Amino acid sequence: MQPLLTPQEVAGLLGVSASWVYANKARIGFITIGKAVRFESDDVTRYALSRKRGPQHEERKWESQSDTGKSATAGSSRKRTTISDINARLQAPRKGKGRHANTQPHARLQ
Repeated sequence: MQPLLTPQEVAGLLGVSASWVYANKARIGFITIGKAVRFESDDVTRYALSRKRGPQHEERKWESQSDTGKSATAGSSRKRTTISDINARLQAPRKGKGRHANTQPHARLQ
């Protein structure tokens, strides 16, 4: 068994603060001995490798949304509002007689 690492040692290895290590200890994998938190070096290495980013192998390449035929908005796309749409809404008769029924109509946008 290899010696266990303290949060401060893990912070030094990963280049982060000790408080970050404490906050993310469940992601890394930890051991408690009494109230002390310790880490196995294999778990720290495994975590660091799992976070690695960069060139992907050919079989792991991500498909773009356009390649898969899926819309980027997943069908919840809204039509862009234009000035003519706003003017049409302003000219439309108001439904019901709410609080604003007696107010003056808005000026037309140009």
